[in-house]
Amino acid sequence: MNLFFSKTLFTGAVATLMLLTQACTTVENSASLTISANNPHILYSGRAEGYGTEQVVVGYSGARERIKFHGTSIGAKIIDDSGENYIAVWVDGEATGKMVLNREDHFYPLAENLEEGEHTVEVMRITECQFGLTRFEGFVLNEGAKVLPWIPEHDRKIEFIGDSITCGYGVEANDPNLHFDAATENFSLNYSGLTARALDADYVAICRSGIGIVRNYDGPYEGSKDTMPDVYPYSFYLDYNQAWDFSKYTPDVVCINLGTNDFSTTGVNVDKYIATYTAFAGKVLGHYSEAQLVIILGPMDNGAELKTALNQVVANLSENNAGRVHFLELTAQGQLGLGADYHPNLEQSRYNATELTTYLSDLMGWK
Repeated sequence: MNLFFSKTLFTGAVATLMLLTQACTTVENSASLTISANNPHILYSGRAEGYGTEQVVVGYSGARERIKFHGTSIGAKIIDDSGENYIAVWVDGEATGKMVLNREDHFYPLAENLEEGEHTVEVMRITECQFGLTRFEGFVLNEGAKVLPWIPEHDRKIEFIGDSITCGYGVEANDPNLHFDAATENFSLNYSGLTARALDADYVAICRSGIGIVRNYDGPYEGSKDTMPDVYPYSFYLDYNQAWDFSKYTPDVVCINLGTNDFSTTGVNVDKYIATYTAFAGKVLGHYSEAQLVIILGPMDNGAELKTALNQVVANLSENNAGRVHFLELTAQGQLGLGADYHPNLEQSRYNATELTTYLSDLMGWK
């Protein structure tokens, strides 16, 4: 498995891509070929609304669009609600950098002067839902280019449910005294994004910084509003008007990493946490009758109280779901440095991704 691209390659390409964004304006012109968002050859990942229309809307970390084409140049039309979200780009499987979605013309050059022939491009939103929605309107190819079918090599599907650790909060920083910034958040470099890429698996991520099962970060002891059980049934965070259609995506395995925020600061009603987590995860299993479930103890809190509570959740769920519920403790952070606000940095994320990749590979038989 080709587990990770190097941070040097990824960050070093950022400057090149930023220059490309500023200087390359010739891809979209009267002779270019526009591929609408409703083109059936575009592959989507992540919760989205508007499939089959000319504007596909995404809101969670890791949502992506992929296309295969024969041509030499490609750009994308993307409208972002806040102008603060970032995307990362891969061309022919190689990471080429990232860019912020703040162009007034909403056009983003992705690659130019490619060798004539077949190419693949992947665009991923790498920032989280609190920065608003992102509206993808399609790709723009050079004149004479042709869209090709992209048939994935593997049929593997994962759902990640989590908090800031799953979002990649602060992963591009190496200083715990730095605070949250969209520029240092990167879903593709966290343990879940790296795991999905290593396993060549499709995925959906439902994650938000600070979220918990009963209590969001530093919330009331008895519980907060807008926790994961509240927002999970809906397409986007805090958009309670748009229920998510669970038939759109059926994972083979669900990985839940929640509890760090529940047990933060003054703590949580542990009995309530166990009961609520058991009920929530039971509903998740009910949506996906054949899926495996992995309850994860994350790297930011490996304390005995949280670990004991999670093991009780696993025991509770296993009573009615024998053989489907599993527990994985990721190695605690601290030895490999720290990211922003004491979150996992890239090195820690790589280490934890190796652990999760190996675990899922064995559990699911994904070799």
